[in-house]
Amino acid sequence: MGRQEFADITGIAKGTLIGIEQGRHEPKAGILEIVAKHWPEFAAYLLTDNTSVKQRNPESDSLVD
Repeated sequence: MGRQEFADITGIAKGTLIGIEQGRHEPKAGILEIVAKHWPEFAAYLLTDNTSVKQRNPESDSLVD
């Protein structure tokens, strides 16, 4: 997915995305929340930068791979 499509889906400004990608600034909590709402399977990765993190489903209290 390109930057523009990502921006269109999330409502996050393309310039903001570029700044985050280029390391000029860290994403604020609101940005992470928006992305996590669209792609919840990547929420733990967004916060930890660790691909082996298992997420717990709060509704069933079971781990999700």
